[in-house]
Amino acid sequence: MAGSWPRGIPLPAGGRVIDLTLPIHAGMPVYPGDPEITIEPVGDGTYAVHRVSLGTHAGTHIDAPAHLDPGGAGVDAIPLAACLGPARVVDCTGLRQITREALRERAPGLAAGDRLLLRTDWDLLFGKPGYYTEFPGLTLDAARWLAGLPITLLGVETPSLSTEEDHGVHQELLAKGVVVVEGLANLARIPSETCWFAALPLLLPGLDSSPVRAVAWLHQ
Repeated sequence: MAGSWPRGIPLPAGGRVIDLTLPIHAGMPVYPGDPEITIEPVGDGTYAVHRVSLGTHAGTHIDAPAHLDPGGAGVDAIPLAACLGPARVVDCTGLRQITREALRERAPGLAAGDRLLLRTDWDLLFGKPGYYTEFPGLTLDAARWLAGLPITLLGVETPSLSTEEDHGVHQELLAKGVVVVEGLANLARIPSETCWFAALPLLLPGLDSSPVRAVAWLHQ
């Protein structure tokens, strides 16, 4: 895509909706150390009610500053306006490390306020060995660049932004108020470089993260 990113895309009417969310089910794979997901019926037989137990980072989810900062804001403080709007899909397939240089090459014209979705096709490995441990990640220099703009939202198809154990990539972005959405799926189904995107957290006061239902709207 040459030139600057068009920020005035209107909300599509009658367009196609693509689900970008991993399904949640009992016993599904979770990040190492996270609680197991359980779903069980608790109704008395005259109606259906289920108890669902899962970690806040299960499946497709959104991170809040409280994820790494005990005094940081929870998901209830994330501005909902940041979680939906025009987004840019950047093809990062084949990259083991997503660097600043790679993003500058693949996303020319990226600017403050943009929403960025990084396609890696890593969602195709969900449920297979290595999904949670061998995924491609954002480098610290890339995170610092994105945070310095700053962009509004960063969404990835990997279970986390980076495999680094010091969490520097997360800290750079969350400290600048960048909304982080992890565990996306199906970005390959978006045929263009732009879409309308939405990923809204549950209203969980003070919590570090929340599952989301992420979708893209496409113009037809």
